[in-house]
Amino acid sequence: MHVLIVGPRQVGKSTLIQKVLDAVDRPVCGFATKREDALYNPELGYPIYIYPAHGPRIQTSDNLLGYCHDRKPDVNTEVFEQFAKNLQETPAAGSVILMDELGFMESHAEQFKATVLKHLDGNVPVIAAVKEKSTPFLDKVKNHPNCKCFFINEENRDELTDLVIDYLKKQF
Repeated sequence: MHVLIVGPRQVGKSTLIQKVLDAVDRPVCGFATKREDALYNPELGYPIYIYPAHGPRIQTSDNLLGYCHDRKPDVNTEVFEQFAKNLQETPAAGSVILMDELGFMESHAEQFKATVLKHLDGNVPVIAAVKEKSTPFLDKVKNHPNCKCFFINEENRDELTDLVIDYLKKQF
């Protein structure tokens, strides 16, 4: 079963996932999204980029998912759709697929969402950070029969790390 780390923003989902990936010591493919606070634009807001799970984190228009201004996203759906092509590549043997994070910005990126669900249907272990929101896509992810949700909060995040490591190691 795949591992979903579900929780509110800024609670430590990505930090927990990085600790887990370090502990399982497997090749990692997939993606990470990041709000680049240092690149804040007063007119547009905070830029959100998507990066391959490995390699340098370079900001270009090709990986700029959009901007978030006053918690309202302006999304470039085409970037999600183009990135879906990278996700369709067959992972190396023994890999873990990172999806950090799944949220509401991809709500209209049909190919991207289909690719995520295809991986959840598959046998290569997935570890994903999932926003604690309800959208049709996120509800489908959180209720996927091949996934186990671990709900993170400030009180349990330290002890949850060991539980997730133990669980994921059993999936190999």
